[in-house]
Amino acid sequence: MSQVTLDAEGNEISYDAVRPRRVTLTLAQVDHLAALAALPSPARQMLESGSEPSSLATRLGGELPDVEPAEPGDDDLDGSLRELGLVDDDGPVSEIRAALQVWHSAALATEVDLLLSLRIGQVRVRAWHRNLEDWVVALSTADRQHFELLWLPAEDWWRELTRVGVVEPARLAPAERDQVSLPEVIETPWELLLATGEAIDAGRHDLLDQLVQDYSGLTTTGSTTDDLEPASDADVRAWHETLERASRGRLHAAIIGRSERGRPGVGVVEWVLFHDGWRSLTPVRREGWNIVRIERREATELSRQLALRAAAVTS
Repeated sequence: MSQVTLDAEGNEISYDAVRPRRVTLTLAQVDHLAALAALPSPARQMLESGSEPSSLATRLGGELPDVEPAEPGDDDLDGSLRELGLVDDDGPVSEIRAALQVWHSAALATEVDLLLSLRIGQVRVRAWHRNLEDWVVALSTADRQHFELLWLPAEDWWRELTRVGVVEPARLAPAERDQVSLPEVIETPWELLLATGEAIDAGRHDLLDQLVQDYSGLTTTGSTTDDLEPASDADVRAWHETLERASRGRLHAAIIGRSERGRPGVGVVEWVLFHDGWRSLTPVRREGWNIVRIERREATELSRQLALRAAAVTS
């Protein structure tokens, strides 16, 4: 499929195929490219807005670090962008104009917010992807000052999304010695998660046994969602303590689009990171109870989870 955009004079720019490229830019360079194309800066859009994680994901995965973006410097922006092959005598080259047009007129958008507790400290990574026909344009940052701009064919999009969730375990902050491993699947009452979390935050570990007993038999576990069995109270207490104390990050991904009838819709994926990998958080309803399903996930599953939600949003 051929992608058509317009240049600064309103003339059509047509591509028979997307030629993928990945380039690292400063905030000032992204702002300047957008200004030359007479379009809002996608970096500013990313820094000033975005979907928020749920209260449970925030509590288990950690609060966001407070980091302010650096102010643009007085560098020779035109010269540096020319060296990168992104501008010429007429301003932004055609591929940059196309990428910015796709960004601002996308049919489907994905916004991923990743918070990690590493040995070097807390790091927040944001990766936004925009899709229009055969094009995908992505912008990501880990420090709000330097950005990776990428455009690629839509057929390679889901591979790129998989990269977002890949974290090297050796880079994570050290684990506590008494940490208990979580099973493959846990389903536990939302109210119990809330109550045990508040007790642990308040240092009232003496309340945990009674809280777990109040919901005895309602937490189930298994190797898959098809073979769940009630868990012992002792295991439930240990798992809840691990959930509250041992997380090393969280991932919040929103996919935004419109249905065939033009109705806007949003699909959400929320994961929490532990030393042995990711766990997804999914609300379910069981026998009148609000239940949270906590299920082991591999980073490679992120693209499939988002694809399922994209299908639901656009159907």
